[in-house]
Amino acid sequence: MCLFVLTTLAKAQDFQLWDEVDLAASWRNVDFLVPLLARTDTRLPNPQLAATGITADFRLPWGFTLTGGYLFADLPQLSDKVHLPLIALSKSLRAGRFTVSDRNRFEKLIGYPNSPVRYRNRLMVDRPFGVHDGWHLFVDDEVFFNLSSSSWNQNRFRGGGGARLNRRLFIDGYYLQRNPSGGAPTTRVLGTTLRVTLTPKLGAQP
Repeated sequence: MCLFVLTTLAKAQDFQLWDEVDLAASWRNVDFLVPLLARTDTRLPNPQLAATGITADFRLPWGFTLTGGYLFADLPQLSDKVHLPLIALSKSLRAGRFTVSDRNRFEKLIGYPNSPVRYRNRLMVDRPFGVHDGWHLFVDDEVFFNLSSSSWNQNRFRGGGGARLNRRLFIDGYYLQRNPSGGAPTTRVLGTTLRVTLTPKLGAQP
């Protein structure tokens, strides 16, 4: 239902649709994620982007998380294929019912001209609601800095919410606005993320 509503809205306006399915599993203190992403545009040839890969989150003391991973993106309209190794360090803290997190991510875009290195900083605020925190609202802002050219190249602001469908499925819907530097046009996005928990704990004893 959520995807149908977002698709209908996007067709009525000039939006991109960013749809994602995340396959998640855990083993000991490591959380693994395999994202499957597709991006389409209501006014342009599609797909704009298709991507997948794997990331691993290592939970550290004092609310820190270390992330390492590799993504592969195909941009058919640009005839580009991008390999994207990444590393990130995040810090989360609780303030009452709110969770505030700050993520610092470095990634190399192998396949773009000069294979630039990018730094991304995202600040997110999340607030759960309902019985057993069954749904939530969130807002975040992410800035991108191209370390290879020492220049800011875009900002992404996002707001949305989501709900737990059952013990293995959680869905989010959101609106995102991407403002590139250099006078490029703003991109408006309607997105969905479906998270699928494959196992409560990999390697757990029955």
